[in-house]
Amino acid sequence: MSYPTTMPSRRTATRPERTAASDEQLVAACLTGDDQSWAELISRYAAYIYAIATRAYGLGPAAAEEVFQDSCIRVYEGLAGFSGRGEFRSWLRAVVLSAAREHLRKESRRSEIAHEDDPGTAAELEEVEIALDVRAAVLALGEPCSGTIGLYFFRNLTQAEVAESLGVPPGTVAARLSRCLKRLRDSLQESGPPEASRG
Repeated sequence: MSYPTTMPSRRTATRPERTAASDEQLVAACLTGDDQSWAELISRYAAYIYAIATRAYGLGPAAAEEVFQDSCIRVYEGLAGFSGRGEFRSWLRAVVLSAAREHLRKESRRSEIAHEDDPGTAAELEEVEIALDVRAAVLALGEPCSGTIGLYFFRNLTQAEVAESLGVPPGTVAARLSRCLKRLRDSLQESGPPEASRG
């Protein structure tokens, strides 16, 4: 099994993707040496890792890629130790935070940078977590809701563009968005995070 050596493109990293297996199932498969499960696990959380590096810690693309690679290595080497104890996402978050802070410590020896415990960091991390929860809730809606909402909100297409992409009448898109957003609001109200907003 091998870990990725390059950061996925931002477009790829931020596009919602449908995945069938749970995190726990993917981790278990990774521990048997399944390269496909490893690629799927990292692809699932690439945007999350990148967002922590760029939004919470203000790192540029090159530094974010370095943190991404370092995080992948740490996850790869630590999966056996994780062994399904607790939630994978929480464990991954700790790994990425550690990698980002280590990068900042290295950089601080060469230049003056923002302190790693800047109050803004916690707020940005919370926004990243909420965004991931919203995307997960959208995917949980299933098709056609997840695809329609994804195109309209995450890719910022107009309703006409969504209709053309899906091959359906514009009126269908409008009705579908109304119905699906109600389902999404209900789902998010049950789980706690605030509603998603376009942009």
